[in-house]
Amino acid sequence: MIDYTNYVDTNIGTVGHLLTSTSPSVLSPHGAAVVAPLFRPGMKDRYNSDKIFGFSAGLTAVMPTAYEDHAPDYMKTASVFDHDMETARPDFYEVLLEDHDILERHTAYKNTGVFSFTFPESCEPAVVFYTKFCTAYKHEGNLLAFFAARHKNDAPYLGTIFALSDVVSVEAYDITTPQDYRPHINEEAKAVVVRFSSREVTLPFAVSSLSMESLFECAQNGMLSRSFDEVRSDCNAAWNDVLGKVRVQGGSESHLRSFYTAIYRAASRMHNYSVNGKYKGFDGKIHDDEGHGYYCDDGIWDTFRGMHPLQLLLEPQVHEDTLCSYLRMYEQSGWLPRFPYLNGNIPCMLGHHTVSLFAEAAAKGVSFDLPLAYEAAYKNATKRTMLPWRDGEAEDLTKCYYENGFFPGLEEDEEETCDAVHEFENRQSVAVTIEHSYDDWCVAQLAAKLGHHDEAALFLKRALNYQNVYNKETGFMHPKKADGTFTKEYNPKFCGGQGGRKYFAENNAYIYNFAAQHDIPGTVEMMGGKDAFAAKLDNLYVEQYDGVLKSTFLMQYPDATGLMGQFCMGNEPSFHIPYLYNYCGQAYKTQRKIHEIIDMWFPDSPLGICGDEDGGAMSAWMAFSAMGFYPVNPASGNYDIGSPIFDRVELTLPNGKVFTVIAEGASGKAKYIQSASLNGEPLTAPLFSHAQMMEGGELRLIMGERPNKALFAE
Repeated sequence: MIDYTNYVDTNIGTVGHLLTSTSPSVLSPHGAAVVAPLFRPGMKDRYNSDKIFGFSAGLTAVMPTAYEDHAPDYMKTASVFDHDMETARPDFYEVLLEDHDILERHTAYKNTGVFSFTFPESCEPAVVFYTKFCTAYKHEGNLLAFFAARHKNDAPYLGTIFALSDVVSVEAYDITTPQDYRPHINEEAKAVVVRFSSREVTLPFAVSSLSMESLFECAQNGMLSRSFDEVRSDCNAAWNDVLGKVRVQGGSESHLRSFYTAIYRAASRMHNYSVNGKYKGFDGKIHDDEGHGYYCDDGIWDTFRGMHPLQLLLEPQVHEDTLCSYLRMYEQSGWLPRFPYLNGNIPCMLGHHTVSLFAEAAAKGVSFDLPLAYEAAYKNATKRTMLPWRDGEAEDLTKCYYENGFFPGLEEDEEETCDAVHEFENRQSVAVTIEHSYDDWCVAQLAAKLGHHDEAALFLKRALNYQNVYNKETGFMHPKKADGTFTKEYNPKFCGGQGGRKYFAENNAYIYNFAAQHDIPGTVEMMGGKDAFAAKLDNLYVEQYDGVLKSTFLMQYPDATGLMGQFCMGNEPSFHIPYLYNYCGQAYKTQRKIHEIIDMWFPDSPLGICGDEDGGAMSAWMAFSAMGFYPVNPASGNYDIGSPIFDRVELTLPNGKVFTVIAEGASGKAKYIQSASLNGEPLTAPLFSHAQMMEGGELRLIMGERPNKALFAE
């Protein structure tokens, strides 16, 4: 039997291309107990850290040490380590802490975990527990518990309880440490030093967001009595259940590692915070979860594109519980959140893309409370502000979108007139217009499902608002002022200030030209037809930086990593763009681009994720594309065909049937599709529906080393 976790290398992506890197985390799929090494404070490229400063357990950091001074000091308890003496897997981690010759191991499953430390004979074994913003601390018998907040003055967020054995002493300290130590040691921290009589220290723990009392209930329920091997076995089995839903043949060892690591990343977020059948809701109250896990920590601006569609296929129960969680959040707060975390919504990024999850679920036959979802989506679309990084009722700029069909911008040098606009994030007026057009299309799908035809028509009309910010004279999406005129001073490549945020979101007009993913045929027509559209796509991949250095461009657009001309694989609004050749009769170019992008930007190395992972979003693109298809518009119920990197892919579906993609030779140079059939019937377009996939069967792609330009050319 194949152990698919052997193909997962959690160090892939631990060096960022410009901004944030990933972390080599141990957890079960969507587990609340996430254990990872804590590297040098402020060091973004985690793989390059010279030392480990602790290991996360909820909001508590655990560090074994032979440091003998009584007062703990996080700099002195840190240890040098060597990646050659490290094992980084999804189900356990092991490393030699060289300064004191301590072997550290940890594993985790759901909301529990176990640390194992082996100390040399020459030292007095000790473990230091560091917790930032500690709101409660309790040592009772052999149990040690902490409850902490994420930020100063925040409500209590997450607690951790540890089971101790062979204890010599327990000493607690209030300490102050540098503010830049993230994420677990901070000013106003609590430190506890526990000394042990045994060289072999086993430290089980559990996390809970409910209360200090719930932590002790975890101990009473036996969650802290399981061995390291038992917990690791459960974690391993849980990962194999998810990873084993996709079985591939062909492809290199590198491709296998990149592919299965991508599924690991995508299935790591969101986190299920139900404990003993209870969860703490957005109203701060404890609720019965009624058999549905409570899932939080989701950056929906990123994850609606690929992570949630992949979750729908591989983890159907998790997906249903996620939809249920979002509806609970709506009932408890009055809004569908953009970025739910345990204490409520963070108004992160822009758009109200949670509606995409429900529109997709409706299109793909997933069960949820449709009337309640529509009520929530309708309220978001008609009463909530569209301002990026802001929350609350609609203000005048949002009402301009309602009344005039675009979110208004300003001239490049014009002073901001709206006090509600975020000082750094700005209006992002073009991006807001286009992304809310997508949301409106999704609302229309829900309205139509319920027979609300007038409202469906209204939102379908609003779904075309993206066309209001396209300037045929410049050939680009172009900000409009409140009076309906385009801004005068305009450079589609460099306008909009830092990150283009006056008009766009982390990208420029070259990317947002293609951002209306719900209406690609309409975009093609708007831009002058298939040939003109294809020419714009061609230019996107080769357009340079107008005589300035690439570094100058990246100074303005630090999120635009994975660059190929102006195309940036490392940022989410670009994800669907390589598939758009399918819509203008040049599908062979999509097939070529997919292989180029995977080989260039997704290697099995610390550099193997070319942008911010953002909750599994980037990895979900890799997983889908490696299988040979991708949801350009997830709520359409269709998948667009690319070009798989494996010769055979077998996908076990939520209904138990198997969908197989056969593309013999795809793992070599034969990246071009010569002909395609689904269950023996020739395909006349490079797509298939979710309903067709759910019937099981076979997508057969005859591959070749040279493009068949006539295929899907109409």
